[in-house]
Amino acid sequence: LKPEAPGNDSEKMFEFLSYFTSGQLAALTGVYGLSILCVVVLYKVLISQQKQLNTQEASSDSLPSTESTLRLIKSRRSIMPKDLSGDHLTKSEVEEVLEAANWAPSHNGTEPWRFTVVEGGEAISDYLDIIENWYNDNKEEIPEKEYATFSAKMSGARSAWAQKVSHLVVIGMARQSLPDRKMAEWEEISAVAMSVQNLHLALTSIEGAGGFWSSHTFCKRARDSQVMRDFLGLRDAEDRVFGAFLMGKVLPGKKFKGHRRDLTEKVTWK
Repeated sequence: LKPEAPGNDSEKMFEFLSYFTSGQLAALTGVYGLSILCVVVLYKVLISQQKQLNTQEASSDSLPSTESTLRLIKSRRSIMPKDLSGDHLTKSEVEEVLEAANWAPSHNGTEPWRFTVVEGGEAISDYLDIIENWYNDNKEEIPEKEYATFSAKMSGARSAWAQKVSHLVVIGMARQSLPDRKMAEWEEISAVAMSVQNLHLALTSIEGAGGFWSSHTFCKRARDSQVMRDFLGLRDAEDRVFGAFLMGKVLPGKKFKGHRRDLTEKVTWK
């Protein structure tokens, strides 16, 4: 065979086929040539598949751009139960947002956040029963005005939460989550708050989902009681409960605006 001029692989392959079918090769040489052709074709198929796998791996390992990350952060909204539809999130969706919460930073790796998931209207009503029963049992110790405010807020919660909310995640903090480490309390509180922010951002990334963090100020006496700590499985008197995150599906067509004052009002460069 004469040396071939440089060309692409397809041209060379067609030239070989044309030469092969012309009858100029002996039978044995033809079989040998066909075997080589099969090896070349198989090699090209395998290389193509490997390139696709490498592309997929590179894509999965790459980080989101600063622009897309900032867009997600700016899209986060606190969405009240009245703006939820009552449709349920799937268990896998709730597990995903909790996994995001679990990747919050914590000083010395204490990971003090603790979550108890309350699923569905009936369970949410039972949760509200725990709070209301505590207030009823301790009514004599509560100022009349404060009790009236609690009753009004509880009435609103009963009318909206059980009907509109898909899942309620009660938020707790283990004051000493590791036996050999006890960090400053403010550091542990900050870690829990960052885990909730992670949760909220992950929820924002799910199409049609939303929610908000209820600090439970309206029922702070029950929130801070041992009864509520027991509900979360927290035994230490220094453990804390920080309310609950209420989540669900947003009513179709609902839009929520966000606004922040200019950053220059809050930053000093030196």
